[in-house]
Amino acid sequence: MKKVLCVILAALLLIPFGAISFAGTGASGTLKMIAYNVSGIPLIGDFQGSVVTATNDRAARLGRLLNGAEADFISVEEDFNGHKYLAAEMTNFPNRSATSGGLAQGQGLNVFSGHAIYNVDRVKWRKEYGTLSGSADALSNKGFVYCLMELAPSVFIHVVTVHCDAGYDKLSVLARADNFRQLADYIGTNLNDGRALIVQGDFNFKFKRGLDDDLYGNLMEPAGLQDVWLELGGDGIMDPADPGFRKDAAGDDLDRVLYRSGSDVTLAPLSKTVPPLTGENGERYTDHNPMLTEFSYTVTGTLPAPEKLAVPEKENEALLTVKEILWTFVRLIQAVLGLTELPYLIGQGFELLANGKMP
Repeated sequence: MKKVLCVILAALLLIPFGAISFAGTGASGTLKMIAYNVSGIPLIGDFQGSVVTATNDRAARLGRLLNGAEADFISVEEDFNGHKYLAAEMTNFPNRSATSGGLAQGQGLNVFSGHAIYNVDRVKWRKEYGTLSGSADALSNKGFVYCLMELAPSVFIHVVTVHCDAGYDKLSVLARADNFRQLADYIGTNLNDGRALIVQGDFNFKFKRGLDDDLYGNLMEPAGLQDVWLELGGDGIMDPADPGFRKDAAGDDLDRVLYRSGSDVTLAPLSKTVPPLTGENGERYTDHNPMLTEFSYTVTGTLPAPEKLAVPEKENEALLTVKEILWTFVRLIQAVLGLTELPYLIGQGFELLANGKMP
């Protein structure tokens, strides 16, 4: 018996301490998440803030502001051609995704984290609308990016950053509804392992618009997600069909945060605020507000570590450059073919004049 115990003890001493480290049940803390559309589209983005700024300069300014923010995890949308300059300033967030490239080929989505991240996966929307009409969503490879975050030692949660089809014309609304369904399918197929999940980003959706894109029916309900805005400011009622639903509660914005707790981690939103990420004189460098969500978390159990834990790969700048050139030709062809959308575009113009801009 003593020999057996000695063998077991010797084996345990040979195992590196980090290999058996884990956060025990009852461990708790807070998690601060930022999502920010940084208007990294060349030229167009230069005019989307309160001051005119060139793409690279704007990206660097925003990178410095984000680097100083009190956050654990930051996701950005529309970083496209400014990514290199944004990322260079964000030295406080060493764990990050590799860019998928500029506007012609890229998603414009990237993540920066103080926690380790793994298994980065990029998915393109299967449906989008518009090259000249809509909001020209078809001129980039919009979609969502997934990663697995190690919230605490051996405790992992899923994080998804999205940028959905924009516009409120009929065809854009149909495309966005399909975006929601596609994401719900992805969650159901790939992220149903019992872990907690946070989905944040530019949804291009507001409940108050009352359109047929139906975030609740197409995504929230099938994926079991809660909307932080509704939980904190809308009495926790998620279903727009409920008579108590508060669609006019302050804070209903295009940029949203959805979440669900897991079997090993309970998440609870504490606040959703707009951090003051502006220049010295209050300059804004994008047409979106940053979104800071603070969660409390409690470890309530243990799940086995994922079999695959792949660290993010580094970008190959030479390959990205070649792809960008090829994709630029593709976009030019799309733009020419998009001339067939002109009647629809003119119709959108008349509708805008008649009804005004949607809230």
